Amino acid sequence: MRVLVMGGGKVGSFLARELRATGHAVIVIERNRAHAEEVAEETGALAIEGDGTDLTLLEELEIRSTDLFVAVTGIDEDNLVACQLVRAAYGVHKVLARLNDPRNRATFDALDIPVVSVTDLLAQVISQELEFAELVRVALLARGEVSVYQIDIPESNTSRVVSELKLPDETVFVAVERGDDVFIPSGAFVLTGGDKVTVVSRLDGEDEVRAALVDASVDGPAFEREP
Repeated sequence: MRVLVMGGGKVGSFLARELRATGHAVIVIERNRAHAEEVAEETGALAIEGDGTDLTLLEELEIRSTDLFVAVTGIDEDNLVACQLVRAAYGVHKVLARLNDPRNRATFDALDIPVVSVTDLLAQVISQELEFAELVRVALLARGEVSVYQIDIPESNTSRVVSELKLPDETVFVAVERGDDVFIPSGAFVLTGGDKVTVVSRLDGEDEVRAALVDASVDGPAFEREP
């Protein structure tokens, strides 16, 4: 795969090194000549001094044959403009931007520019590493709006039918693990204490799902994280 990376800072150089290590052809555009030289030396990628929105430079780099364009500078506006430009002017359909300030997310979303947010990634890592009693989050999807997580139902919980639970809209039970068995639950499925339920819901619905799955009378921590 041919990848063009705009931004040769720590993120860009790390990305270039990882992509090169997996056999991809990588070109890095970096405004600072010294940084560009360092990237080339450290990663083995082709590093060009220049502006990722320079039309002449993009033409010289045969941008139309690029499989993926990634803008990872520290300036959201530059990342947004570059992704828009290569997609609209050169037909590069796969673009990805680094989002530095979460307050700018709405602008990227409005223009349908996919982003990777350091804030989202940190939140996901923290949620997986801390000893949460409630749930274990597996992933965040759809730009952080949809959550995939697992809930361990306490052994003392009362058995209940899925269709009788008061769940928020757009909630799906993907699977139920019971001992060595795995079930794809229907509305008539009966959940029992000790089940591990894999759930997909909107991020803001996690607490409501958790409350629906656990008896209010259960004492102590509602859930325990997997060892």
